[in-house]
Amino acid sequence: MAIDWTIVLEICDALGETDEGPKEAIRAIRKRLTSSAGKDHISIWYTLILIEACLKNCGRRFQAQVANRDFLHDLIKVLLPKHNPPIQLQTKILFLIKVWIGPLVYTALRRKGVQFPNSIDCKTLPPLTFTYSILKMTSTPKIPIN
Repeated sequence: MAIDWTIVLEICDALGETDEGPKEAIRAIRKRLTSSAGKDHISIWYTLILIEACLKNCGRRFQAQVANRDFLHDLIKVLLPKHNPPIQLQTKILFLIKVWIGPLVYTALRRKGVQFPNSIDCKTLPPLTFTYSILKMTSTPKIPIN
């Protein structure tokens, strides 16, 4: 099934018409992600394409909604092993998190006054080591990396 970019861009334009547009869009997108998780991977794939198009075309108000902790939590839920997402879907979600959401969260935190160490400071830190009991307590989804 081909993507109808005309419709995607019309959606992007419509989101900017009202102050509540980005918030309402994220609410609908979150509902689609959570209701389709584990059931309709194709629907999630097209939803991710829409998210990426909106990130590129809808401006800061939409980007701020995507950087929201609740949205990120819903996106990560799709990756849970119980939903058995295909590798392509996992890769797309992880790409969105790394390329789009990570920098948005970084920028939002900087605006709130959080000061991050520069990369040189980080390189001089000793590597972190964890005991098995600490790793066992985490609830991070187990995602195979190829």
